Amino acid sequence: MPDTKVPPIVRLSYSKGEQIIKEGDYGSSIYKILSGRVRIFTCFGKDTTTLAILDRGDIFGEMAFFNLGLEPRSASAVAMEDVALEVWHAARLSDEYNNMQPILRYIIQQSLKRLVRMNKIVDELSSKKEAATEIDSRVMQRQYFRKKWDQECTYKPLGLSKSFRLSGMIRDVSLNGVGIEVPYENTKELRHEPGEELALNIQFTSGKSISLDSRIRSVRRSITLGYLFLGLEFKNVSKDAIREISMFMMF
Repeated sequence: MPDTKVPPIVRLSYSKGEQIIKEGDYGSSIYKILSGRVRIFTCFGKDTTTLAILDRGDIFGEMAFFNLGLEPRSASAVAMEDVALEVWHAARLSDEYNNMQPILRYIIQQSLKRLVRMNKIVDELSSKKEAATEIDSRVMQRQYFRKKWDQECTYKPLGLSKSFRLSGMIRDVSLNGVGIEVPYENTKELRHEPGEELALNIQFTSGKSISLDSRIRSVRRSITLGYLFLGLEFKNVSKDAIREISMFMMF
């Protein structure tokens, strides 16, 4: 007759920071915490998501029993502090489970299915969160990135007649605004002070010209003799203008 002896219950100790279970590995052991705390977590890329913090009396690794050890561990477990564990082999519970009333087995199976679905949802949310974080990071980098540019432009006080125009030279551009050099003599025609609102006209290399409302954020002497350097912040920018600037900054 084949040896059907069930492996004995054993006790194991883990130091703080030691990994007890690794996601993706195969195993059939079930763990009961005798002392200490254990963190259950899942990984997605470089990020980890904590699923539970378990304490004395809690059990983990039980999924190995329900899937008969045929599927890899769905989460990892690490000791948050020195822990003592009681370790059971899944086979030890087989008789009790098989002799259980059908309705109780059905309830357990349904609970298990819900748990599996919840774990999948957590994984999907973690995936989406990482993707969104990466996109937000790229957007932020693009938003504050300033591209050097030597391009003539014209500007005038916001709301003033179209016939009045002053000339300047754009030196850099971002999705938030531009830095332009203007000759000192322009100050004879118009105040150039922080807070002043200007209508800015830009001619792109594509041949398209766009008008942008802007506000002077900073004024300083330019490194070019006889010029001021204005830091302009865009305001009330249209989607078409943002698209045109974005396309320009990509190349």
